[in-house]
Amino acid sequence: MALVELDSVDKGYYSSGEVTEVLKGLDLSADKGEMLVIMGPSGSGKTTLLNLLGGIDVPNGGRVTIDGEDISGYNAAKLSDFRRRKVGFIFQFYNLIPTLNAKENVELSLETVSKDRAANSAKAKKYLELVGLGDKMRNFPQELSGGEQQRVAIARALAKEPVLILADEPTGNLDGKRERSIMELMKELQAELGMTFFIVTHNHNLKKFADRVLELDDGRLQRGV
Repeated sequence: MALVELDSVDKGYYSSGEVTEVLKGLDLSADKGEMLVIMGPSGSGKTTLLNLLGGIDVPNGGRVTIDGEDISGYNAAKLSDFRRRKVGFIFQFYNLIPTLNAKENVELSLETVSKDRAANSAKAKKYLELVGLGDKMRNFPQELSGGEQQRVAIARALAKEPVLILADEPTGNLDGKRERSIMELMKELQAELGMTFFIVTHNHNLKKFADRVLELDDGRLQRGV
């Protein structure tokens, strides 16, 4: 059974009485534990697609099903609960809180799921060790390199143990060496934890890490090369 299913999804935005169509009758299926890279030019709808998968937005038509949940008609409260339970986000900009150390940044994200401080502390420690930052848990963001900050962001996304990880240009601010290191780490975690990754990017170097590459253009998906 597919973890992610999009059936005939339409998404457009209304402005000044006109509709700008972004996604048009989009169909997509992804299995548990799969890593997909979505490519396409600016304005092709990549971020809109991630927003629909992550329950940040809802389609105008069609159905979005994640882990057996049809979230297409969820209201804001249900979407918020869905995101807390099932989705982890990794962004190009790390969005770490500068006054919190690495462990506290991860713990803060876990507070949306559980108020058990001991359990949250243990999970934060576990996932920071998993991304190779066991010796830097007490470091603040300004004391970490760009690659290390991105590893904190990955630990923060993974620590909730979601079924789906959504990454928007996750290596956009990194040099080639750090980019390769981060993508190799994500592949290791994909294999070890069985999470499903959707990565949207302009960077063709990331294609070699994907199980499947899809091109999004003019609101439609096709298999990439």
